[in-house]
Amino acid sequence: DPANTIYPTATVTVSANITVDTRWTANNTYLLSGPIYVNNNATLTIEPGTVIRGNKAIAGSALVITKGAKLIANGTKNAPIVFTSSGGVGNRAIGDWGGIVILGKAANNLPANATAGTAAGIGNIEGLPVSADSEYGGGATPNDNDNSGILKYVRIEFGGYAYQIDKEINGLTMGSVGRNTVIDYVQT
Repeated sequence: DPANTIYPTATVTVSANITVDTRWTANNTYLLSGPIYVNNNATLTIEPGTVIRGNKAIAGSALVITKGAKLIANGTKNAPIVFTSSGGVGNRAIGDWGGIVILGKAANNLPANATAGTAAGIGNIEGLPVSADSEYGGGATPNDNDNSGILKYVRIEFGGYAYQIDKEINGLTMGSVGRNTVIDYVQT
């Protein structure tokens, strides 16, 4: 019953991009305040049992794993990793926060886009501002074996955010994620 689950109050507020290898521990509860990009080829490791809350008071709060960066969220059956809304009991709803976005370097079928200035095989994920941090795909040199990390025994609650009409991210949004990325036992 995720709408009525009592989650711990956030002890760590994350309001800046993650540019170096970082570890989030289960003895803390994290609050994502705004779109948080894991970039600069950094790895974010999240311990089993960790709770991460998306700040519903800040539009578009989300966790974005950029090309070359990794998310190691390797929960367990008895200690899943939970991403949820910052709303209180009975005050959570779909769209309270953005969710998780994972962007990789694998091939895709996108044509070149002269207006956006992108080569064939390169795109920007819908909803996010167009930048290197929202780019996905390997272009002329795709890597179908790309590895964006591990997402295992993870619950993503109350995600999905519309930045504009028909321009949204979902609880879990992926673009050109390579086959060496592990995604198992994920609930949105």
